Amino acid sequence: MRQLKLNQEFLAAYIGMDKICAEKLGIATGGVTEYINKLTNTRFAPRRDEVLPRLVRYRSIRNRIAHEVGAMASLSEISREDIKWIRAFAKDVADKSDPISVYLKNAGRYVRGRVLLRSFSIGAVTVIAILLIIFIILLLK
Repeated sequence: MRQLKLNQEFLAAYIGMDKICAEKLGIATGGVTEYINKLTNTRFAPRRDEVLPRLVRYRSIRNRIAHEVGAMASLSEISREDIKWIRAFAKDVADKSDPISVYLKNAGRYVRGRVLLRSFSIGAVTVIAILLIIFIILLLK
């Protein structure tokens, strides 16, 4: 009976996490699956190697509960720590401190920095060209 209650808590926590992931990614359903896909394609996301295997494992457990007859009552691999992790991860996603949010924030800084550097470089070249033209005009006088 205790494991059944734990499995029910797991499923409720997973569904909540799935909804938060779906909202973050702007989709209607399948939030965890889409998050997994994005994280798989984002090699340099922080905590990726810790988060990705857990999400894959939890999705597999959820699928077994949803699609295997009697799995809700018979699964014994879910622990209280799994439920705590799912809730903490859902909070991270909501707070934008999850791996993909942090990665996108850092990537945005990198791109803005590159654009600023490029703008500065173009500006410096323009100033040098104008000074060179002025110098040539003064030399020709």
